[in-house]
Amino acid sequence: MTETKVKKVKPDIRAITRLVPQAGNLVQGQSELPIDPQLAAEAASEIAASHNHYGGSEGDAGLRSAVAAKIAKYNNIVVDPDARPFELMVTNGGTGALIGIAQAYLRGKSALVFEPYYPYHRRILEEFGGRTETFDLDPDLGFEKGALLARCKELKDRTEYPLKAVIVCSPANPTGKVMSQAELEAVADVARELDLLVISDEVYEHYVSGENPHIPIASLPDMHERTITVNSFSKSWNISGWRLGYAYGKGELIAPINNAANVIYVCPATPLQAALSKVLMADSNYYTNLRDKFDTKRRRFSEGIRELGFNIYNSGSAFYLWARIPEEFSDAISFNEMLMEKAGVGMTPGAAFADTDTWDSYVRICIAREDSILDGALEKLRSVLK
Repeated sequence: MTETKVKKVKPDIRAITRLVPQAGNLVQGQSELPIDPQLAAEAASEIAASHNHYGGSEGDAGLRSAVAAKIAKYNNIVVDPDARPFELMVTNGGTGALIGIAQAYLRGKSALVFEPYYPYHRRILEEFGGRTETFDLDPDLGFEKGALLARCKELKDRTEYPLKAVIVCSPANPTGKVMSQAELEAVADVARELDLLVISDEVYEHYVSGENPHIPIASLPDMHERTITVNSFSKSWNISGWRLGYAYGKGELIAPINNAANVIYVCPATPLQAALSKVLMADSNYYTNLRDKFDTKRRRFSEGIRELGFNIYNSGSAFYLWARIPEEFSDAISFNEMLMEKAGVGMTPGAAFADTDTWDSYVRICIAREDSILDGALEKLRSVLK
């Protein structure tokens, strides 16, 4: 097996965020759009009514019922919010779910991620006694099933940190890639053959705008029993600071996660859960409007930076842009430093999402910003690059 060069410099996303003005911040992956007014009103009402005390570690019953209805409608999967052991739990953000999974299943074990990968998929495992291994995607962000199977067999058979799980992130952070049904079926086949757990991170499911629809891997044959699905309200409801997400799957899989959450977090924020339960499914067009809004942002901003020499990956989703920087530049770290200094605009260099140097000339651009911010950032980029 050919060795790849390991990157010595890995950009710190949060550190970069602090260095760039808000008006040019295309770095951190959170939505900076305003909160839904009805959700804000409900939260104020719940807090004023003194609903501010401990709740169950599994989450508010009303919110779990609303989430079960959401899963049935958008994912075509039936989850019983009243089942025991719990098949569905509210978590402290998607991160809280991942921490519970790491604590419950991955101590002394490893999980496979597709590179470019979401850094917290690695960091969480390492903090909780596990290890993350990478599987490199090709330049078009695709992969061969045979290569995936060979890599997983290699890791499964080793003595230290044997492979326990595959992490699927679709649509992906950082690239926005939406896995096709054929790709998901390939992952499912490998998981079944090697008896692996699948952790499916579906935080960006409502931003899919391309030809590949969002398909939950848990909906594929025989995958419900070996899949834990993780999701979050942070992005789609513009409430990243509320720390609300959820996890669902077979009760026997969720119960150990809930045990871990009970110790680590006690419970998610009580009044905020109650508020969200009242609005989550109230507007039948909410997620359609969200997708269309972001697709408009994607088209508009993509057109502008293409004119500046960026080559944008056609991901099929619209929360992030994954782009090759203009051809006259080869290192995205120094390119980004130049943009911050001269234009006051920052992006995230591709090296933040990879162990190898394959993606050094790429950047992730977060477009979850007001149109005025995106337009202003584009003008600043033009002043430097045109």
